[in-house]
Amino acid sequence: MLLLGLSSSCKYEKQITKREQIKVSINDIGFIKLPLKFDANDESGLKSSYLVNRNSNDTLLFGTEIREIVGFLPDTTNYYAFLFFTIGDILYPTIKTMDKNWEEIDQRIICASSFSGLLAVDVKSCYDSVWIYKDLTIKSISKFEGTVETGNGNTYEEFDICNIITLEGFIDRNGKIDTKESDLKNCTESDYK
Repeated sequence: MLLLGLSSSCKYEKQITKREQIKVSINDIGFIKLPLKFDANDESGLKSSYLVNRNSNDTLLFGTEIREIVGFLPDTTNYYAFLFFTIGDILYPTIKTMDKNWEEIDQRIICASSFSGLLAVDVKSCYDSVWIYKDLTIKSISKFEGTVETGNGNTYEEFDICNIITLEGFIDRNGKIDTKESDLKNCTESDYK
């Protein structure tokens, strides 16, 4: 009788289901304590708590656009919600909601910052704050102050500007994110002093 000895360098890796990975990810990433307030312009104002690993089971849950996750919002009956950054000219705080089978419900940037690309302005101050409350209501205020130079030919004029935009919204019980952004307003008006 001839016995053949085989050596294998293959490692057995247990196949994990999406539902099992959801539990693992929530445990690894953790929940955000609400209410949460942060300055969207300050990179140290809100830190990511989890770096998505593209060489792991994270690929079962997170698309390629999601690189770092701040955390999950407190668990709800009908959906999961997590906060991460969408990358653009700044890091935009974004909430994504998924149903309990991890199918996307909604995704929304929750920062009212709409001043990027604004005229050639000498910036004096910029304020972009975001609040997420315990009842999952969202508020954001973006205030921008600066000096603009305009003119044609040999005549130039310099004037100060102060603009503000607000965003208000909420996540409903089904995971839809409803936000409404105000029009750009002059914050030198009495409402914003």
